[in-house]
Amino acid sequence: MGSPMVIGQITAGDSIVTLVSFLLLMLVLKMVAWKPLMAMMEKREQLIAGNIDDAEAKKLEAERLLKVQQQQLEDTRNRSSAIIEQARDSADKLEREQLAAAKAEIARLKEEAKKAIELERKQALASAQNDISRLSLDIAEKLIGKELSNEGHAELIEEYIERLANSNEVK
Repeated sequence: MGSPMVIGQITAGDSIVTLVSFLLLMLVLKMVAWKPLMAMMEKREQLIAGNIDDAEAKKLEAERLLKVQQQQLEDTRNRSSAIIEQARDSADKLEREQLAAAKAEIARLKEEAKKAIELERKQALASAQNDISRLSLDIAEKLIGKELSNEGHAELIEEYIERLANSNEVK
């Protein structure tokens, strides 16, 4: 029967058969599978490269949109700050105007009150003078014993004034 199998020994014939089998397998693989495998790998590489390019483009677009949104947000903040500042200024101006109007109204009311008080004082003085004149006439009539007219009263007053002036000159 044949020679017994020996483990651990490699013969030159076995090596040649193995080498020829490997080369034939490589030749068959190259002819049958290598081209489709390489074509599939190239397609896969192109797909991945395209996806990377798309991702880069989308990333750049996202960064651009982010910058635009940040600029819009900053513009909105600036506008809102300006609106708030303008509202504060308007409120301050309105407050100052209302305060000035209130002060002017108070001054006007004070002036009117002063005029009214002065008018009432003058009327009270005139009334008091009339009352004093009438009372003086009544007293003079009772002292002298005759009724005096306004002219008589004036003459009597002038006479008393002259007497007082003369008495002051004497002293």
